[in-house]
Amino acid sequence: MTRTRPALPVLPVLAVGAFAIGTDTFVVAGVLPEVADGLGSSLADAGWVSTAFALTYAVLAPVLGALTGRVDRRTVLVVSLAVFTLGNIASALAPGLGTLLAARIATAAGAALYIPAASASAAALSPPERRGRAMAVVLGGLSAATVAGVPFGTWLAADLGWRATFWLLAGVGALCAAAVAGALPAVRLPAAPGLAARLAPVRDPRVLFAVLTTLLFMTGGYLALTYIGAVLHPATHGSGTTLALLLLVFGVLAVAGTVLGGRATDRWGPTPVLLVSVAGLALVLVTLPLTRDALPTAVLAMGLWGVTAMATQPPQQHRLFAIAPASGPLLLSLNSSATFAGISLGGFTGGLVIEDGGPGPLGAYGAALAALALLTTLIGVRVTAPAPAPDTTASEPAAKTG
Repeated sequence: MTRTRPALPVLPVLAVGAFAIGTDTFVVAGVLPEVADGLGSSLADAGWVSTAFALTYAVLAPVLGALTGRVDRRTVLVVSLAVFTLGNIASALAPGLGTLLAARIATAAGAALYIPAASASAAALSPPERRGRAMAVVLGGLSAATVAGVPFGTWLAADLGWRATFWLLAGVGALCAAAVAGALPAVRLPAAPGLAARLAPVRDPRVLFAVLTTLLFMTGGYLALTYIGAVLHPATHGSGTTLALLLLVFGVLAVAGTVLGGRATDRWGPTPVLLVSVAGLALVLVTLPLTRDALPTAVLAMGLWGVTAMATQPPQQHRLFAIAPASGPLLLSLNSSATFAGISLGGFTGGLVIEDGGPGPLGAYGAALAALALLTTLIGVRVTAPAPAPDTTASEPAAKTG
């Protein structure tokens, strides 16, 4: 691994880039009515703008992670932010829905490359005993986007038009690219002999069970979170302001959950932290029918939901990176892919549940998926690693795997 002295604080810069990408990922849902009106399309057709982004991210994250695994992390990050910036410029200039869809696909490609590379860089630049909190700093940028970036981007679209939101994101992306170029030292992960060797850990059952775990608890959480307005209607009585405040509680506690998850992972290892956080998420979801009827209990539920949901990510990333540091970008990309696949699948499946029985059962179904995630975590801990290939990562310090 090659390092030179950074000119700027590295982890905060990486977190700002994650903040921009997190805002871009989630703000579109809030500006869809403006997009539909501005482009003369139906709201359902405009919804493909979000769907195309999530699907592109899910598909390209592992592919790009594999193809760029041997490239210097600084180069990868600057290129990804440049693509992200250009994609947002194209989105702001899009004359029609088709052009906007193409622009969002390009933007998603940059986002899919950035988040895993930023997490891998944070882990590679940190000693093993501090990797959990280093990754949590980067993921904290994603969490912070739900607190500040998304509400501000939505307000900007309502006040100045949806194109202004994309122009703002393009500007932030350009600034982040310049900052990463100046802050990040040259970082090369331990070299694998070729693409086949870098892909080998994908066949490791520990990796498969870890990725399946992410898919399950993300799908379970987004079954209800996608339709949170309907789920919490008894507590909010349809008030958009009240719902926004509840989402703010969720976002603030999600940031706290990311930080706590990272620190706890460094102290107790990833597996205990993951088990506790997923179990907490299942408890929050299964008790939603009891907490959604009154505002005080809804506030409590949303706060605990934010903590438990985001505390899952640092231990998951830590587990995957520790399995094969040389393939870290690919493995973290798989985790990102499972995250976005879970978001999409949760929204789709939740829609089917609502059509059949309304929003009431969403929490129970989500809790069942979280319980399955607990099971796959336990199975993944107990499976045996495959016979090792020739060691190319002997110089990498062993990470705590829980």
